[in-house]
Amino acid sequence: MKKSQNVLISMLEELLSEKDAVEKKRVLADEYGMIMTAELEGRIQIMCNLSENIEERGIRRERLNAIKRMIKANASKEQIISFGYTEEEYKKAESALYANA
Repeated sequence: MKKSQNVLISMLEELLSEKDAVEKKRVLADEYGMIMTAELEGRIQIMCNLSENIEERGIRRERLNAIKRMIKANASKEQIISFGYTEEEYKKAESALYANA
């Protein structure tokens, strides 16, 4: 993707990229002239953790959606668990599916 001409947007894209925190800090310092104080490094780490948490939530949501689709397709609990899903995920998906019925 082409880098945004808007500096703020470009910096946010950098923070939300898949690079690790060390690389993000390096780019922000080198390309945007940010001075990495302890406070700024802490804030960047929080933002990196936030993007990882958002990704994790999305993955969990999609795993539950996949289980719901399998239940609707008449897959047995044993089959679903044999695909690598947990008992807890199955119960959550089943509860959510039948709560909306």
